[in-house]
Amino acid sequence: MNEHILKRDNERDLQFTGVLIASASSSANNASSSYSGSTGRWTELFLYKTKGGKFVCKSVGRTQWEGEHDRHKAEVCADVECVCDFFGSSWLAKELYENAGIDCVESVD
Repeated sequence: MNEHILKRDNERDLQFTGVLIASASSSANNASSSYSGSTGRWTELFLYKTKGGKFVCKSVGRTQWEGEHDRHKAEVCADVECVCDFFGSSWLAKELYENAGIDCVESVD
């Protein structure tokens, strides 16, 4: 376990002790199979587990464009349902869930 400080826009940064359990990234390269769909921009997702057993979700919207800034969001989650709410259901989020071994499915009886 390592000490982490995650940058957040318009909120206090998050500090915790934990481990990165999964990540996923799109690409700014339109020739890549993980192309973000936006030239010069891509997204990076990270999922951590804290020493206390909570999840920390991090999303970074990256840009190569002059005058634009990367966008940083992070949230502490007590359970997998909260993790799924934070990241949503995009193809990139589903890749992160698969990497983490998390099932974010809607079950019907």
